[in-house]
Order: sequence, then structure tokens, then C-alpha cells
Amino acid sequence: MRNLFSSLLITLLVLLVCLSHPRAQQKKQTTTKPNYLFAYFKNNGEDGLHLAYSHDGLRWEALNDDQPYLTPLVGSQKLMRDPCILLGPDGIFHMVWTTGWRGQDIGIAHSKDLIRWSEQKALPVMAHEPAALNCWAPEIFYDDQQKQYLIFWATTIPGRFPATETSGDNGLNRRIYYVTTKDFVHYSKAALLYDDGFNVIDATIVKQGRQYVMILKDETQNPVKKHLRLAVSDKATGPYSKASVAFTPNWVETPTAIKIKNEWLVYFDMYRDRRYGAVKTSDWQNWELVTDHLVMPPGARHGTVFTISDEVFARLRLRWADCLAQEPEWYSSDEALRIADNLLLYQRDSGGWPKNVEMATVLSEQRKTEIARQKSRTDCTIDNGATWKQIQFLARVLKASKQAIGLERFKTSFLRGLDYLLQAQYDNGGWPQFYPNPRGYEKHITFNDDAMIGVMNLLREVARRSSLYEFVDEARRQQADRAVQKGIECILRTQVVVDGQRTVWCAQHDEVTLAPRAARSYEKASLSGSESVGIVRFLMGIEKPSLQIIEAIEAAIAWFAQTKLTGIKVIAKPDASMPRGYDRVVVADPQAPPLWARFYEIGTNRPIFSGRDGVTRYSLAEIEPERRTGYAWYTDAPAALLQKDYPAWLRRRR
Repeated sequence: MRNLFSSLLITLLVLLVCLSHPRAQQKKQTTTKPNYLFAYFKNNGEDGLHLAYSHDGLRWEALNDDQPYLTPLVGSQKLMRDPCILLGPDGIFHMVWTTGWRGQDIGIAHSKDLIRWSEQKALPVMAHEPAALNCWAPEIFYDDQQKQYLIFWATTIPGRFPATETSGDNGLNRRIYYVTTKDFVHYSKAALLYDDGFNVIDATIVKQGRQYVMILKDETQNPVKKHLRLAVSDKATGPYSKASVAFTPNWVETPTAIKIKNEWLVYFDMYRDRRYGAVKTSDWQNWELVTDHLVMPPGARHGTVFTISDEVFARLRLRWADCLAQEPEWYSSDEALRIADNLLLYQRDSGGWPKNVEMATVLSEQRKTEIARQKSRTDCTIDNGATWKQIQFLARVLKASKQAIGLERFKTSFLRGLDYLLQAQYDNGGWPQFYPNPRGYEKHITFNDDAMIGVMNLLREVARRSSLYEFVDEARRQQADRAVQKGIECILRTQVVVDGQRTVWCAQHDEVTLAPRAARSYEKASLSGSESVGIVRFLMGIEKPSLQIIEAIEAAIAWFAQTKLTGIKVIAKPDASMPRGYDRVVVADPQAPPLWARFYEIGTNRPIFSGRDGVTRYSLAEIEPERRTGYAWYTDAPAALLQKDYPAWLRRRR
């Protein structure tokens, strides 16, 4: 009777929490943003193709953690400088690039998604000119009038243009040449595309109405020009007009242009200043410098700009954090298999995985070799979703692919990961943050960031023969079941008791005494308003809970109802003097929904905060800005637990 009365009282408290602070309904508005991509190289072009994206053409952010998508394998020096990418009418991206400082070839490759590329080839476009010194900055353009591709570049042929033989540096006296192709199998013989009586490099072509506009660099050094000029033609293959006056400062190169709304934006490499610049125009006569508004990835050199679809952009933006939120059929895709192979590379000899690694990154062959050398490291962990999320991903790939022939490697990796989790469990049922060889607070039983609960949710699904894990053998299934039961016992034993009353859990507990323990200097031994949510949800998922489990849940729910914080909200207040450009401030708001603190003082239930000095304080405003803005001190996660999960759990028990 007393238990029934307690349940009714807790239910009433929960309803009061839910009703006192209703959430305002907000309509979501979706807008379609254009997706601009910038292909570039870094340093000398030895590591390959880099990509960056922008939605406004001015603020650019590197993709793939600024790691290369494609490593150069062909050409005179096996470099990948000056990459130019064009999306053809065939729906395929075609790329050309400079393979070396000297030579008579350019590189070419093709891709449907900018991730997986065809075999690289070296096109000997100037092999018929034995004296040709180089083939620089190739570009590719689709001529919709002739239904063919135009590939053009700059070459020096000593003695060919004697009037300007000494106008350049290092004896280089270039002109623009081109070939055409319709199928990338048959190419025309190289021919002269542009010669206006001066040393010229770095040409690019755009179509404006019915005219073709060539943007080019006057490479004259004696006297110094080295600026950008324009020439126009009625045909992509010319003839082009005499060059216009310069429209940029001197000492710039490698123009690339794109039309954004009603204006053309022309980018250029300010190579002496080691940065990019840009100008914009609506009529190709009047220009506005916008360099001060341009933000490019550090070290970006000689790039080209183009537009991509939402679908291609989504693939390029895919992060490891999103990989468990895809549609079931996606896990049989080439992209999913590529990421699964990444997981195999990152898996350590012990069977686990390290944390905070972007595992969806497109890896170059050089990077794969580097990762393979790290197999013996002992940095495996269950923190921040590591290991148990990799195991979940591999299971989805296996299910979607129906364990097709050739995918046994993924099953082997999955089972090694599962064995790792089973081996890492303490005899008392808890899991350390790191295994093997944990140090310091890494030895503690770790609920922090749902580490142990993430493991237990996975093992419970294995033990229950969930469809995702049907392939797991019976011996391992039984091991998983025993591990879950031991884990539940550990959860019940670590629930903090204050004055004879069960409350919730600390983010970590001593691996021997099970007492609450601190972690980093600002993570005190305390009652967790965040991690305890996942623990309660796990307990609610037990199909036939014992009386002890029921009492643990009820006690935790009562604690959450009692410790809610009302009448406040946390905002990011702009402040240029702060390291992140804003401050995090608690302000009064009578209409705000309830919040909970990340940490509560044991015995008083007062929210506590701490900086890197380790001193306990009772106000967020009292700790240093770096920790104030760099850590999640409040949470609203218990609200859903109280409003949805707990009432649903009560209904299931009736």
C-alpha cells in the first residue's frame, strides 16, 4: 500500500512539472541554400585534392577535416596542383590538374560523388612539342554549342614567341593551349587558344549570355604586371578579343569565378600575401573588392569554384556522428562500406576503438598507412560513444548487406569488438572508461556521457537476439546476457543514498568501493542531473523488473521532480572580449521550461560548478569564461524522462 501511495505521489509531482512549464510550439522553416564547392591544393600539391564548401561564396569551410580526397599517382612529378573540377552534362565530375613543374602532361580523373574516383591518367597533351617545358593550371569547360569538353592550360615553348622571350621569370614565356574531347578517350591535337602578345597563364572561362569570358593572368614581369584581365569571344574555342585593362591589383593569380544571384564573384590567389582575395561585378566593367569579407581554409592554394547538388553535398558533409541515423537501406551503399572499412583500420589489436576520431573521413592511401601503424595502441575506450557505436554500425552494415560474400571482414571486426566489451567488464559489473591499462579516473566505473549505459544497451540487444544481432553465436549471446545482469547489479549498488533515501548516480564511481568519484578537476563527485537520465531509461527497459529495480526508478524520478530548476534559462550572450565571442549567462525567465544542473552537491542538492582550479562554486558566473562557455553545465534531458518515459513505464506495468 505504501509503494502504491509513493507511486501516486511521484506521478502527481511529475504532472505538476509537465503542466507548469508548457513548451511553446515553433514552426520550422526550411530554406534551400546553394552549395558552392572550392577545389584546391596545399603546400606543393603532394598530398592531393582538398575541398571546401560555402553557402554564400564568402565564408568557406574545409571538408573532410581538410584531409585530401585523392592522392596524386600519375604525371611528371606526381603532384596534384591547380585542381579544376567540372560537373558535366553526363552527371559526372571531371577533374584536371597540374602533375608537375616540368613536363608535357596533365592529370585527369572522373567521379560521380567526389569521393570515389576513377583511375588517374596522365594526358600527354604537349608530347607532340618536344621542346615544351610545362603544362600549368589546366582547366576544363563544357562547350554546349559544340557538345564537347574544352581542356586548356599554359605552356612554354622556348623560342616560339621571341618578342616576349624575356618578359617572364626563369625564362618562362607561356601561352594558352587547348584540346577538345567528347568522350575522354579521343582528344584533338593541342592548338593555341590565346595569344595577345604577352606572357599569359591561369586562364579560366565562364559563359555570360551568348558570350564566353576568359579571365587570365598577365604574367609579364618586366615590367611587373602579374594581374588579371579579360578577353571575350562568341565561341568557346575563340578567337578571343584583346585583353582588357587589369581589374585586380598586381601579384595575384589563378582566377576562378561563379555567378551568385546577379553578380559574378571572381577569386584569386594573392600568393605573396599567402591568402585569397576576391572582387565582384554585375557588368564585367565595374568591380568591387570584397577580400576583407572572404574567409578561406588556411593554406588553400590555386582553386576552382563550382556548384553541387544537395545530395552530393550531404555525402561530403557526412560525419561519424550522423552515421547511426541513416535509413536502413543506406548501410548497404558504397559510402557505408567505405566507412565500415575505415572502422577496421582504426580498430586496435585489443578489439576496441579510440575516441574523438572522425571515422567518416575519406582517407588517402598515405593516411591509411599511418593509421595501420597505430594498431598496437592501448587507447581504446567506451567514452564519447567509442567502441559500442562502431559495433552498432558494423551490425547495420551486415544486416543491410545480408552478410554478402566478401563482407566477412566486418563480422570478424564486430565479434572482436564485442569480445573487447565483455573482457573489459569488472567482476562487480561496471566498466572502466578505458581498457586495457586505464590510469587515474579512467579506472572508475564510468556512467559519464552514457558510456556504460551505451555498452549495456548494446549487450542487451545482443542478449535478446534483436534482429540486428541475429548472427551472433549462442555462446557470446549468453555471455552478453550475463554481462547485462552483472551491470544491473552494479547500477543498483551505485545508486547514491542520502539520509537513508535513494537518489541518483554520480557520473563515475570507484571501481572498488563503488563510492561517487571525481574525474577531471571540474567534474566533482556529485549527483548527476544528466547521466542519471540514461541509467533510469535503461532500468525502465527491463522487461520484468524486480522490486529493487522498481524502487530505484521511483526514487530517481522523485529526485528529478524535486531538483528541477524553474524561472531561469541559459543564454549565449555576445561578448567580443570572451575567447569564443560570447558568454554563457543564466537569466531570469518565468516562462522558461525547467532545467537541471549537470552536477548537484551530495547532501544539499545544490547545483555546483567548478573551473580548472577545482574549487567548488555555486554559481555559473563564478567560474572562468573558458569553462563557463566550454562545458554543458545545464540540461533539459530529465524533462522527457518525466513527461514521456515515466508515464509510459507506469502504463506498461499495469
